[in-house]
Amino acid sequence: MEEYKGKKILVVDDNKLNIKVARRALQNFEFEIDEAEDGQVCLDKINAGNEYDLILMDIMMPNMSGEETIKKLKENKNFNTPVIALTADALSRDQIKEKLDKIFKD
Repeated sequence: MEEYKGKKILVVDDNKLNIKVARRALQNFEFEIDEAEDGQVCLDKINAGNEYDLILMDIMMPNMSGEETIKKLKENKNFNTPVIALTADALSRDQIKEKLDKIFKD
């Protein structure tokens, strides 16, 4: 998986176990993985000039939800990092589509 070596991923999740699972799932790709425990920490990292190739964002977090974080990221004209919204919540396909539509259309 040499083509992925050194690519930077930010995992944003309030649950340390979920971050650990993400790290383990991605370890064979040799990504550089950074973590943030909530949306504000994510924004602070981006605003401090940290650059990532991909952000994995939990939607349901305390302090600042993934939805709110994505909205704030989109306010920055220079931000163009792909964000994959994740949730461990058991939602129907329609509920997930509705949430994602709301995040990416606002």
